Amino acid sequence: MVVSVRKRVIYLTVFIAFSLYLGACGGHRNDNEDLRQVVITQEETTQEEDVEQDDAEQERILQEQRLSELAENFREILFIGEDEEAKTVFVEWLLDVYGPELLEKINFSEDINKQLYDVTGKSLHVLWDTSLGCLKDEDTAAAYSIYLKNTEDTTVDLAFAGDICLTEDGYVIDHYDALGSDIQLCLSEEIIDRLNAADISMLNHEYPASMRGTALEGKYYTFRADPGREMILQQMGIDIVSLANNHIYDFGADAFYDTLEVLKQIRVPYVGAGADMEEASRPVYFVAGGIKIGFVSANRSEKYIFTPEAGENTPGVVRMYDTTMMNNIIKEASKRCDYLIAYVHWGTEDSKYYESYQTAIAQEFFDSGADAIIGSHPHVLQGMGFVDGKPVVYSLGDFWFNAETKYTTIVNLEVSIDGLAELSVMPCIQEGYETHYIIDESEQNAFYDYLRELSPGIVIDDNGVLTVSFSS
Repeated sequence: MVVSVRKRVIYLTVFIAFSLYLGACGGHRNDNEDLRQVVITQEETTQEEDVEQDDAEQERILQEQRLSELAENFREILFIGEDEEAKTVFVEWLLDVYGPELLEKINFSEDINKQLYDVTGKSLHVLWDTSLGCLKDEDTAAAYSIYLKNTEDTTVDLAFAGDICLTEDGYVIDHYDALGSDIQLCLSEEIIDRLNAADISMLNHEYPASMRGTALEGKYYTFRADPGREMILQQMGIDIVSLANNHIYDFGADAFYDTLEVLKQIRVPYVGAGADMEEASRPVYFVAGGIKIGFVSANRSEKYIFTPEAGENTPGVVRMYDTTMMNNIIKEASKRCDYLIAYVHWGTEDSKYYESYQTAIAQEFFDSGADAIIGSHPHVLQGMGFVDGKPVVYSLGDFWFNAETKYTTIVNLEVSIDGLAELSVMPCIQEGYETHYIIDESEQNAFYDYLRELSPGIVIDDNGVLTVSFSS
C-alpha cells in the first residue's frame, strides 16, 4: 500500500507541474482537462491493480488455509499422524494430479473422504497408496499385501463361506475323486457362480497342504491335504483364506510352512497365521471400486491348545484368548483402509447358539475399528446380528467339509464408500459330501426360519436380506 501512495503523490505532482506550465504558456483549458483525465485514469488503473493484488493475496491466504485444513483432515484419516512433510508432499501430489480446482470442490465441514471419492473416484486411502507408488501394478501392490480387483462398480461385492477341509481319506476329497475330480459335481453351479462373481471371496482353510510332517501326538482329529488340491480354491473363485484355526498346524511346522508356500504360489493370500508374528498379524488389503478393504484374522477355538501362537521367530497363528493383540491389530489395520473385516475362529463346536462372550468381543473389535465380523469353527450355522449397526456373523458352519447334513450359507456384504450397503445370505445345505444351493421355495423358507430363530432382533426377508428389527 506504501507504493500505491507514492504513485499517487508522483501523479499529483506531475499534474500540478503540467498545469502551471500550460498556464504560463497560455495553454488552452481543453488541453488541461485532457491531462487531468489522463491522470485520473492512471489513478483508477492503479487502484484496480491494488484491488486485484489484494484479492490475489486474500485468495492465496484462503488457499493456504484450505490446504492446511486438507492436510489436517488427512491426519485424522490416514496413519501419517503428525508427519507434516508427508502430509505436504501428499497434498502437493493431489493438486498436481487433480488440479488446484480440487480445493474448490471440497467442503471442509463435511466428510473429506467421501468428497474426494466423489471427485476422483478413489478413497483417501487409495489416493495415498497411489501417491506412494504402491499400486503401480499387481506385483508392486502384492509386495505391500494389497491386491487389485478390477471393477467399475462403486459398490464392492464380498462373499464369505465357512470351513473347508480337503484332507485325504474319508472326507469330501474322496467323493470329489470318485466323481472324476469335477468340482461342479460337488458344489452347486449357483454356489460356484456366486463365489466367482464376487469381487472378493473368502473362506476358512482348515487344513495344512503338504506331503510332509507327522500328526500332532494326542490330537484326536488331524487333517492334511495334498498340495495339488489347492487348485480347487482357484476353481471355486476364492481370493483370500483365513488360516487362524485349530487344524492348520495339525502336521507340525514343515507342513505348515508348505501350506504358506503353496498359497503364495497360487496367489491366494492368507491372514491369521505366518512364519512369525509379523507375518501372522499382517493385514491383507484389496482395492476394488476405488475403495480399500482390509482383512485380519485370529483364533480362539481350542480347549486343549495344540496350535502354537506365532512368535518373534516361530510359526503359528494369531490367538485371541486375550484380545489385547487382536484389538491392536484391528486398530492399526483400520487406519489403513476404508472397511475392515475380522474373520475369527471362535465359539462352541456343534452348538447352534453363540455365546455371550462373543458378543462382548464383537463390541471390543468394533470399538477398535472393525466394520464387520465373520465367524467360523462351530461347524454349524449360527445366528447373526448387528452391534452398533455393524454386522456379526457368529458362525458360517461347514462349507464343504464332510458327509453330515447341515445348513450352511454364503454371506454377502455389499460395501461402498459410505460403509455397509447390504447384508444377505444364500440358503445352502451340506449333505452327502456335497454342498447344494437350496432351490425349492418351501425349503428356502425353512432355512430362513432356522436363521430367524437364531438371530433375535433381526429381520430376514424372502431374498435373504438382513436388517435390524426396529420393533425389537
